[in-house]
Parts: sequence; structure tokens; C-alpha cells
Amino acid sequence: MILAIPPLLIFTVFLVFRFASSKLGKEKGYLVGFCFYWFFWCLAIPWLLIGKGSTSLLTDRAPLFSPPNWPAALLWIIVTLVTLVMYAKSFIKAPLTLILLAIPLATLNGFCEEILWRGLFVRAFPGNPWLGVLYPAIGFALWHLAPQSVFPAENKLAFILSTFFLGLAYGFIAYSTGSAFWAAISTAVNPAPSTTVGESVATSILSNMATLPAVGHVCVALSVPDHGHANNPMTGR
Repeated sequence: MILAIPPLLIFTVFLVFRFASSKLGKEKGYLVGFCFYWFFWCLAIPWLLIGKGSTSLLTDRAPLFSPPNWPAALLWIIVTLVTLVMYAKSFIKAPLTLILLAIPLATLNGFCEEILWRGLFVRAFPGNPWLGVLYPAIGFALWHLAPQSVFPAENKLAFILSTFFLGLAYGFIAYSTGSAFWAAISTAVNPAPSTTVGESVATSILSNMATLPAVGHVCVALSVPDHGHANNPMTGR
């Protein structure tokens, strides 16, 4: 059942993104697609499979910062710091309203994704790195084609490859600790890819709000573009 999740997720989420965007417009469709991904696939499915034990997917079975796990701890520090340095500057330059909205969305995205792609698979296949780490990393990378069907990246292949290797790194960390906690923390604070996802969804929200007369004036006053996806971080800027 768990092995069927990646192909089913990719197929259904892609359909939702495309259908919602065609019926509601790109901005609203983008929001609907992410909500379906977060609340159905990332939260509801793990809960349906393991019930209340789904919260344990964020509980370490082996501490990250302990002598046996020093390779995973070092990798976590490197991945988190490198991506922060690479992407934080452009994120900080975004309008304040966008940042304030993107931060909680990035946290939501980070924890939801890691519960599914790292926590569930590592817990289901604790002695099998091929199924616990490699297989979900492939699915994690490919699922990003769904939102990019609405707002495509300038270089799709590079974006997918980067998320694949990031998925491998987070998978190794989760495999070493037995939980998705540290991967979720890194993803949530990381401007790539989680904070950029938060900024993308935040831009969609503000763009939709800007269609309302009163809120639209506020958005303009705060220098929030009505169609912020022209420089959408998901496009690989």
C-alpha cells in the first residue's frame, strides 16, 4: 500500500493542479493543488495508515547529535547552512507581507512533506534504504512536476534533480534518526525548497486577495504585485 503512494500521489495531484487551474484560474488552482497535497496526501494518508501513531513519525529513535550519527548530523548542518546562504538573500528582499505569510506556509509545507516522504517510508522500511530513502526521494522529486504544470520553472530538469538530491540527503538523515523531525526542521527553515514554496503559495494568496477592492489597495500599498508569479520562486529564479 505504501509503495503505491508516490505514483498515485503524482497522478492525482497533477490532475488537481491542472483541473483547479483550468476552472478557477492559475492563482486559485495553485492554492487548491497545494491544499489537496498537504491535507490529503501528507496528513490524512499517514494518519489513515498508522492512526494516532502518525505523530511518532516526528519522534527520534536515535538522537541526531550523537556519536553514531555524526555523518547524518554533519550532513544536516551542511545542507541547512548551504541552502540558507544560497537563497536567503532573495527571500529577505521580498515584501514584508509576503515574508510574514510565507513563513507559516513554509513551516506547514516542511512538516507535512517530511511526515509523508521521510517519516512514513523510514518507519515502514527501517532496514531497507532502497525503499526507505531512495524510492521516496524519486517520488518527492517527481511530484514537483505537478505545481510546475501551473507555474513552470525556467529549468525543470535542474529543479527536479536538485529536489531529488535534497530528498536523498533528508532521507539519509531520517533513516539515521528513525524520524522525520530534523528533516522537517531543515525543510521548514530552508529557503529552498520549502520557503520558496511558502513564498509561492503566499504570493498566490495575496494575488487572490488583491482582486478584492479594499484588500487590493492594501496589497498595492505594500508593493505586493497583483501577479507575483512573474518572479515566482518556484520558477527557479
